[in-house]
Amino acid sequence: MEICTKRLVLREYCTGDLEQVHAFAADPVVCSFVEWGPNNRAQSAAFLDGCTAEQFVEPRDTWTLAITMGGVVIGSIALMGGESELLQAPGDVEIGYVLRVESWGRGFAMESASALVQSASSALGFTRVLATCRPENAGSVRVLEKSDLQQVDYLHGHKRIDGQARDSLLFATSVPVG
Repeated sequence: MEICTKRLVLREYCTGDLEQVHAFAADPVVCSFVEWGPNNRAQSAAFLDGCTAEQFVEPRDTWTLAITMGGVVIGSIALMGGESELLQAPGDVEIGYVLRVESWGRGFAMESASALVQSASSALGFTRVLATCRPENAGSVRVLEKSDLQQVDYLHGHKRIDGQARDSLLFATSVPVG
């Protein structure tokens, strides 16, 4: 899968992406709002191995793509249709993303999320997209709202981050099929 936007290319990962992935996956600031990381090199390599393996799973229910600009990996975005506890019905998919700190605040997450949400319905056939973020992550809240997702719930103690139960905001949208 490859999706081109005005400024970005969302593409499948390859093993040659390790250094660029590890640059953001090892950053404690990047990882402050997610339940993984900061990664060591072996964890970043395992992430890439998983991304490569999922490309060959049939039927495929997860798509993890590199967010690239000018050939440089600046982040990651994923649609997860099989392993998320958020999914309640056939056609549901969860979206998640992460960007290098120097890419924050430039509209790249919204551009990527909007493109992937659009592809979720047109190319992959999903009918509802869900996402979570930490209540204190104002940037991610804005990204989700600008991507036409609306807050539908507040999940107390939803994720464990740094050993602590953290709350999540749940966002959802219905996407037109076709």
